[in-house]
Amino acid sequence: MTSAAFGSPTRAVADRRARADHIETAKAAPRSSRYVHEVDALRCLAMTAVIALHCDLFPLGWMGVWLFFVVSGFAVTSSLMSAKASQLGIWSRIRSFYIRRALRIWPIYFAYVAAGFAFLIAIGEWGTFRQLPWLVTFTENMEMIIASYAPGTFWGGFGHLWTLSVEQQFYVVFPFLLFLPGRHLRSLALLGVIAIAPIIRYATGRWALAHGFDSPRAALAVYIFGPAQFDAFAVGSLIAMWRHEIERHRQLIAISVVITAALVACYVAGYFVINARLAGHVSVGAMRNIISGILFGQGREVLVYFVPTSISAALLIAILAGQPHLLKFCRLPGLQAIGRISYGGYLFHPPVLIVLAALVPMFQAPVMGPASYAAHILLFVCAFALTTSLAWLSFTYVEQRFIRLGHRGTARRTSP
Repeated sequence: MTSAAFGSPTRAVADRRARADHIETAKAAPRSSRYVHEVDALRCLAMTAVIALHCDLFPLGWMGVWLFFVVSGFAVTSSLMSAKASQLGIWSRIRSFYIRRALRIWPIYFAYVAAGFAFLIAIGEWGTFRQLPWLVTFTENMEMIIASYAPGTFWGGFGHLWTLSVEQQFYVVFPFLLFLPGRHLRSLALLGVIAIAPIIRYATGRWALAHGFDSPRAALAVYIFGPAQFDAFAVGSLIAMWRHEIERHRQLIAISVVITAALVACYVAGYFVINARLAGHVSVGAMRNIISGILFGQGREVLVYFVPTSISAALLIAILAGQPHLLKFCRLPGLQAIGRISYGGYLFHPPVLIVLAALVPMFQAPVMGPASYAAHILLFVCAFALTTSLAWLSFTYVEQRFIRLGHRGTARRTSP
């Protein structure tokens, strides 16, 4: 497959660019090429937060998805810009990237979708088949926008797959960043994505209202529209681009924490004042509708996503810069191991919750009061244990085979 076939720059230009990338990457070696195991602990935190959210234990658990997005941007950029990858030509690197991502994500994703439809056929639920074209093309987020998604209108086992659609949509365009020469131009492009995403969020909200969406539906459209959330991936990617500098300057920990704290404090304080003015008085109720993933009105649908993205970035920078307390936490037994299987954990947790609710009456509609809290905690414990068990089985006996296949393919292409 030649470069000319795609209307790309000449092979000579592409080869020179690849050699320049290799030289630039080599300058950042050896530490910038190593795998950061502590980042797996962030994946564990993200998965745990999402499960806790769906057990009605942790309202801020939606931020775990944005932590996944930032970490994903960091991980794929680190892989694409690694010393090994830079030995390949641009088109070879892009091809290798797509093959490895497909082998990592597609096998159990499509197995999960197939198993879900097999279950729906068995119980006679044929209406959900309208989702099939969207699921297999990773555009489920678009269907949820168009089809007026609401809890109960879609099968719960597929409702979370919009995040994988957003991720795959980002992967469609991201590798072509390689055609920009040098790290500085690529960083400027990523900064452009970060700057444009809030504008896209605003435009999406206006479009939704113009098409008759009510506020909750418009908020959902912003929440799950891929380009509106690409800034989270771009932030992780930008951190990977400048990883070597971050690792050498520990003062960046304090800088990132101060910026994040200031941003979150200004956001919360600003909307507290807005809520109090709308209510006509100051009360605890003014704290509602400030930090939630699906918000609309007074610009919340544009600004709220800066909160999880900035927190995720600060955590990632602290790990790379060697913040000792965070590193110690991330090295607690089990966190990294669970993080490595978190993809399966995220994928499998909704059907686990569905099965638990069907089998255990107290998980269906727990009574109010202390018994309700106990039921939610017990549901979380059971769901987390079953989910991680399924994820471990999937990772050990299925996913690792495809991961190794992707690594072998890359090794063959980089071997002399």
